[in-house]
Amino acid sequence: MNTPEHKEPFYIGVDIVEEHEDGGATYSFLMDDKTSEDVKGIGLEFILYCGIAGVDIQDVFDWILKEKD
Repeated sequence: MNTPEHKEPFYIGVDIVEEHEDGGATYSFLMDDKTSEDVKGIGLEFILYCGIAGVDIQDVFDWILKEKD
């Protein structure tokens, strides 16, 4: 998604992946300040849409993953 202020595609790179004994992982990402602001805005918009629709965020994530199959 590109905001009107950020017309070019933005890029996010994976910087560090720290794997944990329990099978989980912690990721660090590389992005410029504008991309960081855009990503925060997209996240907030997503949360607000879920709230307005009365849909649990995890249910949306589960639906997205189910749709890829």
